Amino acid sequence: MNKKSLILVGAVIFFIISPSLSFYVVPSMKRIPDDLDKIIYYEGKLGMLNTTTVEMEYRDVEITRHLRAVKEEGNVLLIREDIDVKDKLTNQKIDELCMVKIYGIDPYTVENIEGYGDVDRIGQWIFPIGVEKKNYLVWNSDLDDAVKHGYITRDDAAAIGYFIGEEKRAGVKTYKFHGWQENVFTGYLPELPGVKMFYNGDIVAWVEINTGTIVDLQKHIEQYAEFPDLHKLPSNLNISVFLKGNITMLNTSNAKYERHNIIVCNHVEVVKTEDTYYIIKNEIKAEDENGNEIEELYSYSEDAVDPLTMEFIPMLSDKKGLFTFPIGVEKRNYELWNPDVNDVSTAYFIGEEEIGGIKVYRYEVSIRDYFIGNEAIEGMSDRSIRLYYSGNTTYWVEPNTGYVVYVKKDGAVKASFPDLHTIPENFEGSIKMDGELWFISQPKREIEMVRNVKAEKVYWENGKKILLIKDETNTYDKESGEKIEMACKTEYHGVYADTAEEAKNYGDMEREGIFTFPPGTKKGDYIMWNTEINAPSMAHFVREEDHEGIHTYLFETVEDRIVYDSIVGTNVRYITTTKYWVEPNTGLVIDMKKESVKKINPLEALLGIRGILWIDVYRLNLSFSQQTIKELKEEADKMKELIKLSNTEVDALRVHLKSENIFESIKKAEEQKRQIQKLSGNRVKVLDLRYWMSDRSVYEMAEEAKKISFLLIFMQIIVPAFLVVLGIALLGMWMKR
Repeated sequence: MNKKSLILVGAVIFFIISPSLSFYVVPSMKRIPDDLDKIIYYEGKLGMLNTTTVEMEYRDVEITRHLRAVKEEGNVLLIREDIDVKDKLTNQKIDELCMVKIYGIDPYTVENIEGYGDVDRIGQWIFPIGVEKKNYLVWNSDLDDAVKHGYITRDDAAAIGYFIGEEKRAGVKTYKFHGWQENVFTGYLPELPGVKMFYNGDIVAWVEINTGTIVDLQKHIEQYAEFPDLHKLPSNLNISVFLKGNITMLNTSNAKYERHNIIVCNHVEVVKTEDTYYIIKNEIKAEDENGNEIEELYSYSEDAVDPLTMEFIPMLSDKKGLFTFPIGVEKRNYELWNPDVNDVSTAYFIGEEEIGGIKVYRYEVSIRDYFIGNEAIEGMSDRSIRLYYSGNTTYWVEPNTGYVVYVKKDGAVKASFPDLHTIPENFEGSIKMDGELWFISQPKREIEMVRNVKAEKVYWENGKKILLIKDETNTYDKESGEKIEMACKTEYHGVYADTAEEAKNYGDMEREGIFTFPPGTKKGDYIMWNTEINAPSMAHFVREEDHEGIHTYLFETVEDRIVYDSIVGTNVRYITTTKYWVEPNTGLVIDMKKESVKKINPLEALLGIRGILWIDVYRLNLSFSQQTIKELKEEADKMKELIKLSNTEVDALRVHLKSENIFESIKKAEEQKRQIQKLSGNRVKVLDLRYWMSDRSVYEMAEEAKKISFLLIFMQIIVPAFLVVLGIALLGMWMKR
């Protein structure tokens, strides 16, 4: 190819490249870059409603928007926006205004793409590259949450950005756009679910005409809350009220009083709301100074309450009267539900007073000897403790709110005990005895005898309670541990619970006398069933005696008589001396010592004629082990105090309580009073935010717009024109040749 031809080819190539740059290359550059990483700074003033003072509080703020392209999927660019808002003075983050958003956009048109991002958005994300003098539909990300929760439609969240003219900004020619939205419902106030929230927004943006870059921006956001009538129980009620004081309780296991310093927490929470009533959970817990829960003071209930009148709903609650004082109390008496007596009590209006600088009404509830029920006694199904409540509760109530500023409570539960001199139905015990045992033809052995007794059934006979008691005795050789079968047996005794006497028609045989000493043992002789010979023996009262550190009655059985012995199979001469040390209140045998001998008459055994010669066939020495004495003494010490309560009236519980923190209560009452007076039934501004792009960001955005604009002009006009000029020059050279 000659030189002239090469010049022509060059000219043609320049003519082809020139329009390609303008119509193909440059348009592909007009997009949001996939490596976008931009931080924009704003300054502003934020006002928020202080719900305590019910006043708007303003502060200067700094806002940072960090925009990053995170991923490109086909024709969709995903962009993450991190928004941080800080108090300009303290540099502390304002968490409720900080957020993260994900957008899915067309990188060329900058339109939101449905199905991408954290919200299904419509309209423009921002203005497109090569913005025109026309109106644009732009998505308002302030309304993302309202769309997510279904309070508004997507159409409601998009606003028109109206073109309103041209204007120089930071040395850059811009198109000015203005958009606004008013009275957009955005949901409910988190602290008060019944309070509707509304949004007003106004925005002005200055957009560089070639790049679509927002060079400057100013925005004003307002949120309003429409409060209903607040003279009612809040639907989001969830509070805990604390009382402190002390409690004195009768421990029914040892009849001793226990005193504790306590904290009582009364937790009240609305768990369900209906149009005409709320379901309210009311839980009371008490703990002592060691953190132990006091079960006697625990209570839990869920009831339906009218939130306006505070009355319990009869068909949906087993309570009546008022749950608490209504909002806006009057100088009159109120019928309150009283959990101390599970009934309605009158709270009498006493007068008007002042606490901590606020006016309060004083009400008093006074109760005397109110029967509150019977308390079962374990093991005594035929009797119970009757309980009576007496007490005074004083309330100091802020009249506008019905809030109880202070409460003081003094109460007592009196217990009326029945006769407790009876063997309980859950009677059970084990006694270990040590001794020596000898049978004829066997060596003398040291033994341990274990006697287990247990009430297994209850019978009634003409109004008298009879216990069927299993009496099991096992005897062991101490050296070998072997069971000595002839010294083991199991018997069943029918015993009158109140007298400890054998019931003839019960048990495994007919017996008489007492099975054991009865509660409330008297100074007298008792006929006692003797299990050693299966016959009654006389236990004679000897004297009062302090034994093993406890006051006892000493009884003694001394016998020398002829009885039939089933083990030997003939009559024997039974000689015994048995001593019983009995704690008189309980009838418990604290200690026992027994020396018994059984003899046979050989002549009588062979010929049936009783002679003068008697031969020992059985000897037993027996006494309680030291461990058994210790255990029985402790049990008697405990039980005797309980039995002493028989047919008496004593305080089972005394409680003294008052509000834990009166200053906190006063503060809370004043806060509620202000809220009711200023918010009830009113539309109130709760947020006021004005912000604008910082001078730094305006400068940076303008400089960036200038650079990108120049690059686009250079590639779209200057380079193509230069190529055309080169092509014409080459064409001229070719024609001259």
